[in-house]
Amino acid sequence: MKFSLFNQRLAIVLALALGVASFYATYKAIGNIVAEQSRVQQQAVSPVFELVGDELLRPLYIAETFASSIKFTTAMDSSEIDESALLERLQKMQQDLGLVFFVASEQSQKQYFSDGSTLDLIEGDVAWYFQAKESGKDFMADLGQVGDVHLFFDVKIYGPDREFLGYVGVGKPVQRFLNTFNAYKSRYNYDFLFVNDRNEIILSSLPELVVTDAYIPTLESTAWFPNVGTSQQSYDSEIIRVEDEDFLVSEFAIEELGWRLLLLVPLEARQAQVTNAFVSNSLATAFVVLLLAGSFLLLLILYKNNIERKTELDALTGLPNRSFVQRRFEELRRAGVELCAIIIDLDYFKSINDTHGHDAGDRVLRAAANTLRQELRDEDIVSRWGGEEFVMIIPATSIDLGTGIAERARQDLENRTIETREASLSVTASFGVAFGSASDESLDELLARADEMLYQAKQNGRNRVEVDMSGQKARRFGTAAADAAV
Repeated sequence: MKFSLFNQRLAIVLALALGVASFYATYKAIGNIVAEQSRVQQQAVSPVFELVGDELLRPLYIAETFASSIKFTTAMDSSEIDESALLERLQKMQQDLGLVFFVASEQSQKQYFSDGSTLDLIEGDVAWYFQAKESGKDFMADLGQVGDVHLFFDVKIYGPDREFLGYVGVGKPVQRFLNTFNAYKSRYNYDFLFVNDRNEIILSSLPELVVTDAYIPTLESTAWFPNVGTSQQSYDSEIIRVEDEDFLVSEFAIEELGWRLLLLVPLEARQAQVTNAFVSNSLATAFVVLLLAGSFLLLLILYKNNIERKTELDALTGLPNRSFVQRRFEELRRAGVELCAIIIDLDYFKSINDTHGHDAGDRVLRAAANTLRQELRDEDIVSRWGGEEFVMIIPATSIDLGTGIAERARQDLENRTIETREASLSVTASFGVAFGSASDESLDELLARADEMLYQAKQNGRNRVEVDMSGQKARRFGTAAADAAV
């Protein structure tokens, strides 16, 4: 009887142990299945973030930066467009960035391309321009260029009074997207579709869904996408069957474009069954997706900030460029700060390039930038404005302090010897100074007054500082014939 009781107890313990072991084995098996599906999902999704950032968002941000360029806005707003200079600038941008650039001018009714070609904007012949103009949208992504289809990112340009000036844009051949898609497909074995808000498939890794001059495929045309109805139809976590193979569809929103990315990950039959069971019910999978989405958003923000920082620096001198100055001036305007604007132009710089070559000219520009930077306080700004011209913004200062900074910078430049490969060079500069309030004048107005003083400095012999104080008598500083320096 004791033996029987012992056996009963042992049987119970063994049954409990077996039950616990079975439960643990089942738990681990489920955990391994979910972990494996998460690993596969992560392996498939992570490279797509890089793809979207490099192939789509980079040209988008470049287009937005291009549209905010003061230089191009001013050129499009002028009474006569210098077409040769505009085409030369566009060609240089294409060489530097490897993308197609264009400007479509409302004033001249012409479109200028970075390959040097132009196109008359005739209604009925150039449909996209007039449709975009009437659409009311400030940005659009569309397909164009017969014979070599490009994806264009078009940004509307306005003048100071919000008058419509035209479009600027960045284009990239669809074939370059396809080459990248093929590389990703070869490495990761999945396909993807980029779909706009009209369910049109703009970009695809599937050969039968590639756009041509006469054909833009839609989701409806695929037949194998279930429940195709509106552009809001979600396909996330759907299982579809294409040519006897199962695919798991993951959907991601590309908010900057108003597009969706549909990622098609191939699954074997057994994987498809397991995925069907766990994709919709697993909180772990949902957490991974949310974590990846948050990481993706953070990466996009960091990437965009990095692009903005790079586009606000002059590559040769490392100084801020016009875009930075314009943004900084808007901050000073909102604060109502009084400031000095100083325009500096290196004297006879063309002769340095002509005599000693552009390498020597570049060395002179870098040396001048370093000299000008040394005279400034932390809150002051010096930027390369273009060519051999620089601009200083000296906020929260008096006219005497701003003029003193300009005069010391003039003397430092005059006394500096710049070593090049062929010779030791000296350089001087002419300075135009204007004093005013950021809340009373625009940056263009303030710089226009400073530019008048710069012109006077050059007329009066160069290597000097001329100062304008909003109608007060100008004070001159500089050469031996000038008044005493501050």
